[in-house]
Amino acid sequence: MNSPRDIVNNMGYYSATVHGYSMYPLLFDHRDSVYIEKSDEYRKYDVALFERADGQLVLHRIIKIKDSVLYFCGDNDFVIEKVEKQQVIGKMTEFSRKGKEYKTSDFFYKLYSRVWCFSPFTRRVLKRVYNLFVGLRR
Repeated sequence: MNSPRDIVNNMGYYSATVHGYSMYPLLFDHRDSVYIEKSDEYRKYDVALFERADGQLVLHRIIKIKDSVLYFCGDNDFVIEKVEKQQVIGKMTEFSRKGKEYKTSDFFYKLYSRVWCFSPFTRRVLKRVYNLFVGLRR
């Protein structure tokens, strides 16, 4: 079976359903899917797929770039992970939620990325407000 890295290198893209909660509230476990494209250029706020030393695949957001090192953190996490550029497989260019497609170039996606990643304190506050809102809707 081909690895996601092989698929991206051969086809130029990779699509998969999300597993885990580290990118919540943007992406929901076993419901949403992502489209990963091969890229040589990464920017702050990009969501990228990378491979840890143990072979685990992780989809997190880039919060800082310094030389050939990228610093990642999940939208639902507060731990920063240092990753070498060669570990990165590709970046998310679009995602699907409940059958509707969203592009990472859309204005509202970019706004979400900047606001959500402004600071850990801001993220904690927004996360509580979001969870309260979701709880009230139920």
